[in-house]
Amino acid sequence: MPNWELGAWNADLVSLALVLLVIFGAAIVKGAIGFGFPLISVPLIAIILDARSAVIILSVASLVSSAGILFRGGGSRATLRRLAPTLAGLGVGTIGGALLVASIDASRLGLVVGASALIFVATSALKPDLAIPTRLERYLALPMGLLGGLLGGSTSIFSPVVVAYLHTLHLVRREFVFFLTVLFVVGGLVQVTSYARLGLYDARLLLIILLSCIPNLGGVQLGIRLQDRLDPVLFRRLVLAVITLSGLNLLGKGLWG
Repeated sequence: MPNWELGAWNADLVSLALVLLVIFGAAIVKGAIGFGFPLISVPLIAIILDARSAVIILSVASLVSSAGILFRGGGSRATLRRLAPTLAGLGVGTIGGALLVASIDASRLGLVVGASALIFVATSALKPDLAIPTRLERYLALPMGLLGGLLGGSTSIFSPVVVAYLHTLHLVRREFVFFLTVLFVVGGLVQVTSYARLGLYDARLLLIILLSCIPNLGGVQLGIRLQDRLDPVLFRRLVLAVITLSGLNLLGKGLWG
């Protein structure tokens, strides 16, 4: 975390500006494709500040960006019933992840964040056309939620597990985006509550979180407007490239820093 004393104001303002810029860019991605906000912003902000601060800041920022998309709607009751065990598991797993972030050191947390980002990139590049059989879905729904919550609660990155699981259910695009956002909101609410009870939000982090709301919501709205205008293949490749570089940077710092 940067020094916020008067003598370091210039460096602090540059760091703050970079953090807000990253959040704005990640929010555009979130609005355009429905996910990717923490995958981009957590590794980059961890480079600017540190891994622990990035995770704590993005716990609220991710929730704000998800809420901006949730109000668009698009889900059905039938799919909600299918995902109810996953939602329950996500809540419990997120509490466990929040307890983990309160005790793990920044370098180890950076390793987790970096590895999570690269795993997601590899999964996205391979694009496996898998579908979970109906008979197995009821057995996997809860564990997948627990695993996604554990990862998200400790890193603010729910996507690798949650997106992969929903992808195997082969939901239509509108439902996929909606229920993916529902899962993010549930995990985010539990995560923020857990962090607050653990006393992880100090005045400096709360100030950054407050200042990030405007670029966050603005970026989401811009992303939604750009959704149908951008080449999805090129856009996704650029996003994956940023995630890869960020993940490699964090892994390098964690292993050799």
